Amino acid sequence: MQSKTLKWLSFGSLAVLIVLMAAATVIERLHGTEVALTRIYHHPVFFALWGLTAVSGLWLLWRRGTSRKPFTLGLHLALVLILAGALITHLTGRSGEIHLRNGVETARFTDDDGQEGTLPFSLELKEFRIEYDPGTRNVSDYVSELVCEGRPVTISMNHIFKNQGWRFYQADYDEDLQGSILAVSRDPWGVGVTYAGYALLLVCMIGFFFEKDGAWSRTVSALRRSRAPRKHRGALGTVLAAAGIAMLAAWMLGAFPKGPLMPVLRSPLLFLHMFPIIVSYALFGLTTLLGVAGLVVKKEASERLRDVSLSVLYPAVFLLTFGTFLGAVWANISWGNYWAWDPKETWALATLLVYSFPLHGDALPALCKPRVFHVFCILAFLSVLITYFGVNMLLGGMHSYA
Repeated sequence: MQSKTLKWLSFGSLAVLIVLMAAATVIERLHGTEVALTRIYHHPVFFALWGLTAVSGLWLLWRRGTSRKPFTLGLHLALVLILAGALITHLTGRSGEIHLRNGVETARFTDDDGQEGTLPFSLELKEFRIEYDPGTRNVSDYVSELVCEGRPVTISMNHIFKNQGWRFYQADYDEDLQGSILAVSRDPWGVGVTYAGYALLLVCMIGFFFEKDGAWSRTVSALRRSRAPRKHRGALGTVLAAAGIAMLAAWMLGAFPKGPLMPVLRSPLLFLHMFPIIVSYALFGLTTLLGVAGLVVKKEASERLRDVSLSVLYPAVFLLTFGTFLGAVWANISWGNYWAWDPKETWALATLLVYSFPLHGDALPALCKPRVFHVFCILAFLSVLITYFGVNMLLGGMHSYA
């Protein structure tokens, strides 16, 4: 198959996926989560598009000799591994809820399809309680005390229980405080494959910046060969640093939840999840400013600004990737599901994919043209604004506070 055809297949299917994900968040808002899942997220065509993107993308990389760049190839292999893990989870995993009442022993649960299932062991609720911050009515935790196979078990937010491959998470409770609802999941293969993909992705993102003759090293080399006068380079560096610090401060002031944190957010993973994403947003904002400047200056200066913007985009995309997938790990720890197609996480993924296009300038030569590149970066920032503001104000979801 010709490289041109592979480009159309890989990047074309990726573009269609972005459009479908954006449409799905609107459908969910208008018609409910179940409709969005049925018509888009769980539709065979959606799965096929992901498969087409993965296969054609890897084939294109191989045709272009990327096998000689192990970290670049590893990045794409990691993403394919994550997709494979998600598919395995969808096909072989099982999840649902179990409703427990004080003093009643049961092994029956209801899965996500409404079908009843039976655990290979039983659970008995001894006590459910709500804990508060000292001297306040701010809820600090929801705690279920259980007995499983003769031993005491405690389940609370961010503290799960595992037994015989089954995992249990605190999900809800009865108004009379005499009952507790636990999320139940069993995924013997998918989580391991997905986490292997996350680990490979992290290693390759770090190694990418040290890869000889890689995209990052070529961009940095181009900047070093820049013919801009030294004083101009110093002034540009000062302006970029000031703008970056200002945007980062603005994002941080508005990003973290205000007031007492809900129990599920009381985890050290909150900062580790949100900080890299906030930094990435600030860097994307910086590329937008560079894009505006690149459209009004002369051609030679526009080319230098493109190289500066590209050098910023690599760490920005990697930070967004790290923060997004760390959030998926946290979600799996807290809720037993590392990806739920919530509007915020869907738009974060869409933003990541949008900004991946200019990082593939070797395959998409049109985006190497300075003014085309700058226009793309300006328009791409709309996805950041929707992710940060649009979801909160219009689309809602579990993450609408952030």
